Parts: sequence; structure tokens; C-alpha cells
Amino acid sequence: MGYDRHFHDLLLLGLLWLCVILYWQWTRGRPGKRQAKPAKQTKRRSKAPKPFPGLTHKSHCAACEHTQESALQAPSCPPPLIVASRGRRREVDTQHHFCPHPRCDYRGWVGRGNIRANGHPGGERWRQLQCVVCHTYFLETHGTPLYGKRVPPERLVWVVGALVEGLGIRAVARVFEVDPNTVLHGLVEVADHAAAFSRYFLHDVRVTQVQLDELFALLSAVKAGEISDTEAIQRLSHAPHWVWVAIDPVSKLLLTINVGDRTLVMAQCVVHQVAQVLAPDCVPLFLTDGFKEYMRALLTHYGHWVQPSRRQATGPVPKPR
Repeated sequence: MGYDRHFHDLLLLGLLWLCVILYWQWTRGRPGKRQAKPAKQTKRRSKAPKPFPGLTHKSHCAACEHTQESALQAPSCPPPLIVASRGRRREVDTQHHFCPHPRCDYRGWVGRGNIRANGHPGGERWRQLQCVVCHTYFLETHGTPLYGKRVPPERLVWVVGALVEGLGIRAVARVFEVDPNTVLHGLVEVADHAAAFSRYFLHDVRVTQVQLDELFALLSAVKAGEISDTEAIQRLSHAPHWVWVAIDPVSKLLLTINVGDRTLVMAQCVVHQVAQVLAPDCVPLFLTDGFKEYMRALLTHYGHWVQPSRRQATGPVPKPR
């Protein structure tokens, strides 16, 4: 068989081409390092404080609804002024008294000339007054803690002072030689009168700061009417309650004080009482102990609605906050 040079060259080229193909397939199937894709850049959260988004509905406050209902009632016109044209001129000043009869048109109105003095019946200490419209007789101590008391006023003042200093009811009864039930009733009436006096005179207050706080205290008092007098005196020894206090830290003025559980309802009630005491255009800096329900109560009474702007061209309109 003769030697074919061209066949040998073709065979050599085929073997080289086969080696190239095998090497290319081998390098392709070899697990090499793949090219890393560029990582997505994560957005860093801004540390700048974001504004509070607010609430989409107003929190319920029963005191505000009651105030709105009473404001809807138009105030009645004052009754006509009565001027005495007969008899001698009245020497006793009765301009600060009013008729307590519930059906009298002059009930609650002072300085209308319908009250006259009627002497001291039975030689008692307090003067008797009369309404010339409905002819109702009442003592000048009506509506005060001294009304209907047989105890001398000086002793009642000393009794209340001893209770304020922290002396117990039974101890006060032993010192002043009175019945414990008398001391208990006197304490309740004095407390109610002091609260009414504070509500009448404490208004339109202007302060720069209001400190809200609730304290878990042991009180030596219970609400009157829930239990009998004897049982109340026995249970007056340290009953736990939350005491809610609002005070001006600058002048130390006590704006309101209340007793109740640590709930949103009580927070609404305390903030409502503070709002009633402060001037309408006075919005002070409120300082709290971190109780979260204060935020809802403050937004209910001092917040105003804001309509957020659209973030997208379509879609529902954001709710007011």
C-alpha cells in the first residue's frame, strides 16, 4: 500500500479539530467561577423622625357628648326683676341667695329681688329666708355643709381639719365626742361642696405646662351610697385605687384630681376636666408618664383634622387624620 501524504495531513487536521472540540466541551462543563451579578442596592432607612400619622376616627369621650347636648339647649331668659314698692326698705342683704324650689321660675337666679329675710325661727342661729314668688321658706345655710347640722360650726371646722391632717374617722369621733356616722356624712358633704366650689371658681386658667400622672395609692375613703354607713366605716382602712392628678408644675396649681381605674375612659375624663378648666385658646405643654392612652385623649380634645394629600394619581382619597 503506498503512502498518501494528503490523507495523512487530513487525518492530522481531523485529530487536532477533535482535540479542540473535546477541550472546549471539557472547559464548558467544568464548574468554574461564574460572574457575580451586581447586588441590589438596599435603601437605607432614614433616621429622621417621621411625623405622627394620627387617627382616622375620633376617640369616644362621654363627657364631651354630654357637654354638647347641654350646649344645644338655649339658655333661658332671666326672670323679671322684683322691686319692693311697699313697706320699709329691706335691711338684710339677700342678693347672694336664690330660691331652691325646683318648680320656681326664680330657682338658681340671684339678685332678682325675690328673696326676703324672715327672722330667726325658734331663736336658732341661722336666719330664715323666703321666696316671695313661690312662698318657699329655707335657711340661709341651704346648699352649704352647715345645712341641717346640729353640731356647732366651729366644731365642724375642727372635725374637717382633723380629717385633713390624716386622723381617722373613729379617732375624730372619740376626740370631739360625736357619732362616727356624723363624721362620715360631714366628710362627704364637705368634699362635694369643695368640688362644686372649685368647678365654679377655677376656670379660664392660663398655664404653660400641665403634668398628668396617675398614682397607685391607698385611700381611706369609699363612695357614699354603695354600702351602709357602718360597713363603710369598717372598710375605710386602706382600699387601693388609682389617683389621677393634673397639676401645673410651675405654680403648683392642682387643676383636677380623680379616682378610677387606669383605662382610656379615665384618661378621657381627666383630660376633659383639664380642658374645661383652661382658657379656650390655651394649649399648654402636656407632660405624662408614658401612659399611651393619654395620646388618644389629648388628640380627642386638642387635635384637629387634616386631609392628607394623594400619593398616587388613582385610587381612593386618604382618610382625614
